[in-house]
Amino acid sequence: MRRTPDGAHPRVVVPRTAAALIAALLLSLWCAPSAGAHTRLESTAPAAGSTSSRPVTEVTLRFTLPVSVLGDGVVIDGPEGTVEADVAPAEDGLVLTATPGDPLGPGDYTVTWYAAAQDGHPLEGSFGFTVAGEGSGGSAGAAGTPSADTPSADATGPADADGDAGSGDAAGDAASGGDSAAHAGTHHDTGHDPATMDTPATNAANAVARLGSATALWGGLVAAGGLAFTGLVLRRRDVEDAPTVLRLVRWAGALVLLGLAVRVMARSVLVAHGDLAAAVSPSAVADSLTGTTIWDVGLQAAGAVAVAAGAWRTLRASWPAVLGAALIGAGQVVSGHSNTVEPRWLVVTADVAHLAAAATWVGGVVAIGLLLRTRRRDGRELDAALLGARFSVVAAVSVAVVGAAGVVLAAAVLDRPAQLWESTWGWFLLAKVGVVVVVGAIGAYNHFDVVPRLTARRRAVVRHAGRSRTAIGSLRRGAGRETALMVVIVVLTAWLVGASVQS
Repeated sequence: MRRTPDGAHPRVVVPRTAAALIAALLLSLWCAPSAGAHTRLESTAPAAGSTSSRPVTEVTLRFTLPVSVLGDGVVIDGPEGTVEADVAPAEDGLVLTATPGDPLGPGDYTVTWYAAAQDGHPLEGSFGFTVAGEGSGGSAGAAGTPSADTPSADATGPADADGDAGSGDAAGDAASGGDSAAHAGTHHDTGHDPATMDTPATNAANAVARLGSATALWGGLVAAGGLAFTGLVLRRRDVEDAPTVLRLVRWAGALVLLGLAVRVMARSVLVAHGDLAAAVSPSAVADSLTGTTIWDVGLQAAGAVAVAAGAWRTLRASWPAVLGAALIGAGQVVSGHSNTVEPRWLVVTADVAHLAAAATWVGGVVAIGLLLRTRRRDGRELDAALLGARFSVVAAVSVAVVGAAGVVLAAAVLDRPAQLWESTWGWFLLAKVGVVVVVGAIGAYNHFDVVPRLTARRRAVVRHAGRSRTAIGSLRRGAGRETALMVVIVVLTAWLVGASVQS
């Protein structure tokens, strides 16, 4: 059995590498300072659960980062129903102020607010307060007690707009106290019943939005990775396979457009609180594209069109597709932590590196699997040795970059290491890391075992033709397994991007 240059058996190297990656991740997270850059409701006036001894002339909400108004923005319900109020942002979006037409008199009041973070993630929550009057006893009523999913008046609340890097945005659990960010949106005469915030329709729309995001992310990774594979791996007579890979790239661009369309429509349903009729209104669609989401979707859509129309026959002739892949990547970065987490320069750098390396890895695995199947179907010579050898080097570098950038992004996003095991978000992140380690192990096996066997057999094709076919089959099956697991990784990433770190 072949050994590595340092004498270690390849099957020993794989678990050692996996253990080193996990140890580096945990150490970095443990030593990382608090990010402190998640968008939350910081305080309110009147404070949640408080009792005011005099009429209230305005209600203010202060956030940790600037927000944009979604729909009505702030809705005040009192003893006699909904109170008409003017809502306006202040202090560059850090504060939302609701000014009633008349001061709020004695009674219990519930304030429901809707906003969007800088990266477009929808946020919402509610809190209550009481205005004391004759016979009130000076104590807060039921509406004066904040609900379990309501941010407190003095501490950072659970409404959080941040998810996982690189990748891409879904309308997810932005309000972490609840089950989904499907709650975010405009007021459509629902009576402000909290039950309208968590319905089968909104939950289904939330899942569809994440599926759309995952589809767009997958298409973008395969498109960019296919272009990188064409330029980095195909050489000499392998160049005749370029049209096959570029055809894959074109279809990947179309897949991005499909995913974006699904995502926008699902987000519109979320904004409308599951009201399908209201979801198709221009205002609901516009609210689904609030904040940087419009740049995210716009850049990816423009890039997808360029990829689908510009990938033809050779890489040189496909320069519009290369530009389109860059635009898709820019849209993914805009929708990520680059908007909310500091230090901004470090997060942007890690996000770009993470996305580029992941695309090279994912797209390359899909491309090499496609080429092996195409050559076998067409009865062409299965010279997988050179393809496997070239791509294994590219893949090894990509895996290293993905791991390093992923550690930096996780350390920046998490406030404290305990969130890894105390929150659903942390468990999903650990699940993603686990799947990545498995995929990396398959790639390491190919690099240290399958590819060397292919290279050795290539020197004696006739004498070892049967063994060579066995090694080629191993490479093909390995690419299939990696592709399937990478789909799982992309789905997990879509959930992480849309979910709250606090949930």
